[in-house]
Amino acid sequence: MKSLKRALKAFLITALAYLLQVCVMKYLAFQGVTGSVVFAALAILIVSCGKKYAFCASCLIGMVMECMFANVPALYAIAYPVITMLSAQYFADMTDRQMERRRMLIEARQVLISEGRSKKHWWEKFLPRNRDTDLPPVVRIPACAGIMDLLFNSVMIVYLYLIGVDMGLIHLGRMLISLVYTVILALILMVPCRSFLGMYRRRKRNGGEWM
Repeated sequence: MKSLKRALKAFLITALAYLLQVCVMKYLAFQGVTGSVVFAALAILIVSCGKKYAFCASCLIGMVMECMFANVPALYAIAYPVITMLSAQYFADMTDRQMERRRMLIEARQVLISEGRSKKHWWEKFLPRNRDTDLPPVVRIPACAGIMDLLFNSVMIVYLYLIGVDMGLIHLGRMLISLVYTVILALILMVPCRSFLGMYRRRKRNGGEWM
């Protein structure tokens, strides 16, 4: 019953994200560029509900987008699920087995450093493979949304280049605006969506972090 309730909530978030994207965002464009409510919602589902919910949501959105807007056959139907699952590999919650494997690798790395057979660099602490716990959702959700938007826009730029459209700095600028816009949307939508999914009540009950 709990899984069914969560699935219905995830479906509602997905449907609302699609409607906001196609009906509202065109009125909120900045410099002719709109952010992606869809990627913001998918990032929230990846972090809050897991890979299965996010994959189903991305397939649903991909199929609807394919029916309504696709100029290239199968572009949306393939791109949305693939980008979602690639992002989920890095931003979804780690399983207990993954945490244990990561912890063992970190311990082995520390042994090599202590024996002088390897060097520790300052930037290594920012790499996911050097952490045995998940980053806070407030960090992972906007980062995931930004990465997804960047990947999709990169695919579109490559496609435009292949069909003969001249690429310039204006295209890179628009891609950057879209990325920042999507990250901001993810930060705005994160709290109400996660509250709707019941994440904060569970965190409070378990004594965990609020975000």
